[in-house]
Amino acid sequence: MVDMTLFFDDISLEGPLRPREKMGVTFIGPDFFAVDENGFHSNIGSVFPRYRAIVTARGIHAYHVSIMTEFLKLVTPEGELPEEGELERLVCDDAVPLVFRDDLIIVRCDPSAMENVFAADQMLQSFFPKKRIQFTGLHIPEIRTQLRRRGECWRMSPTPRSVLEICRYVRASKVQVGTGLSVYYNEPTGGRFLTYDEFMRIRPLIEQDSSEALARLKEILSLFHCTNRWGSRELSLLLPVGKELDIGELEKAVSSIESFPATDLALRAFDSFASLFAEAAGPDLVRDDYGDPMWRTTMFCRLLDINEEEMEELSLDLSPEFHLNVQWLPGAFIDGEKLGFDADADPRVHGLISHFWDHCGGLLSINIGRILESQSSRDISGEEREVYLVAMTTRDGKESISLVRLMKWDVIHRMKMGVPLDQAIEDTYKYRDYIFDRLHAAAKLGFPILTYREIRLELRIPGLGPVPAFFFERQYVTGIVSDKIPISCYKKPEFIENLSCHLGMAAAFTLVLGRVSFRTGKVFFDDGDELIQFDFNSIPSRLVIIETTGSFTDWTTPIPDMLPKCLGRFRAHLEKAKESGVSLEVIERAVAIFSESLCNKIDEIRDAVLAPFSELRSLFDDRPPGQAGIRDRWAGIIHRIEDADVKSLRDSILNSQELRFTPSRESTVPN
Repeated sequence: MVDMTLFFDDISLEGPLRPREKMGVTFIGPDFFAVDENGFHSNIGSVFPRYRAIVTARGIHAYHVSIMTEFLKLVTPEGELPEEGELERLVCDDAVPLVFRDDLIIVRCDPSAMENVFAADQMLQSFFPKKRIQFTGLHIPEIRTQLRRRGECWRMSPTPRSVLEICRYVRASKVQVGTGLSVYYNEPTGGRFLTYDEFMRIRPLIEQDSSEALARLKEILSLFHCTNRWGSRELSLLLPVGKELDIGELEKAVSSIESFPATDLALRAFDSFASLFAEAAGPDLVRDDYGDPMWRTTMFCRLLDINEEEMEELSLDLSPEFHLNVQWLPGAFIDGEKLGFDADADPRVHGLISHFWDHCGGLLSINIGRILESQSSRDISGEEREVYLVAMTTRDGKESISLVRLMKWDVIHRMKMGVPLDQAIEDTYKYRDYIFDRLHAAAKLGFPILTYREIRLELRIPGLGPVPAFFFERQYVTGIVSDKIPISCYKKPEFIENLSCHLGMAAAFTLVLGRVSFRTGKVFFDDGDELIQFDFNSIPSRLVIIETTGSFTDWTTPIPDMLPKCLGRFRAHLEKAKESGVSLEVIERAVAIFSESLCNKIDEIRDAVLAPFSELRSLFDDRPPGQAGIRDRWAGIIHRIEDADVKSLRDSILNSQELRFTPSRESTVPN
């Protein structure tokens, strides 16, 4: 309840505050989004659901409560109102604050009064579509849960941006104040952030240009102790949420550098604070890396005042590459046994929700989001790449998450390429069968793949009528794809050793099934399809191959000819381990583990293929023969397995110059 000392006297409900009625709602104040020479005439409002009233006068929300109280005194017959203090309390408790931003109405949520919030929302929907009404409270679990159960995550989540846009935004935020010190500027609050990486750029200046070093350090202290007119600190250190660092140690360092410039004592004083900064920042924030999703997301959130620990993607336990990468979409709400759709729901979303409603049963809520950026860095031009995340809750409280991917080359895509409708449908069915054949073969060879299910929708296309659309659905599994593992993970020797074992298995999968790009012939390995799960000590414990992209594309190239591309990708992980301080002895052991894992799997498959009456050899004998058909490709893969010389393959890996590290060799991470 608002402090009663904030109530206002001498309120005149005339002129700009003259009440008016529209669609059964009383309005007091200017119209929504009314502007004058200074911009919005009022950028706030208050809804009073009990009294079917909305106040939009310029001022503060407590002023709106006073206006509403005076209005009730005017229109209510004498003797029917409660006492003055009780009336003010009732009006205050009923108030739902609004903020107008751009063309959006932001409703401030109170977790203890969500029924009132939703009542206000219903009133607002009489005048505005849902998509223009959003909710605050992303950081409050009770609010997130209630919106999720209404199928309305999309009305709350912060607007995601593409990786390219986020990087561009962060780069554009890099500024200097008075010295050569670079910091990141937060436009909404006027605050700035200093990273550990930028701070360490001062260190060589202590010896090379002590006056500039001292000027930068003094600027840090000066800005750190200043607060701007909005109450934000002029400079903060980039640290994880909830972490603090005593700046007093830096003051001691500056004093030492001022007294003993360009000396070992000055360097030791600097290093003393730097070590505290590094420890507080943690391994994910000590290096400015726009390609690292952890660093990039953290910095972007700081610059937009988003608490990264309060994002919906994190509350769903999604891995970092999904953070700020899910655009929640208008969908459906569930009322008992009835399913109702939002007017703005896309036909594909409508169809997917209907599918899960029919096949899952007992749903309490369902929310669908679009994955904005591919988790892989591959060239996907010319492909249909719609990927959706489906979060569901059943009436017994169980929650599940599925990923649903539109078939890359579906009917619509083929028609865009000039293929007639009947032929496009036939070719799409053949491609669907080809995908499931590849999955079947991978499972038979004992690779850790996921179970995929087909979803077929009928989409009505103007001028064509119903056209089939095919999706592949799988359960979401936790973990991190191998090429996006943060460098902070590599410090423990056992990490790179365990990871090498799983990467060896993943490389065997690529080499046996010929996973390459049909466009370029590039080998697909360690670039978004291999997911690593971790144990409670954050050590790799399991490999899951989440996509079989490119498998069966190359069914003729011998394994040794494809191997170097895999070794180049594997070296990137060894480089990270070496950079993190892991010894060369451990790295050599990791190479041996990778080799054993890869060769043992190929040897196991070869034994199964060569066994008498092997069912692997005849896996697709029931298919019609034909050049480049599934039967022909499988025969080529079987031949490749038969020709594999595992001993020679093992020697090639262990003696590879690509994986050889010496103290004198310069570390380079391959592209």
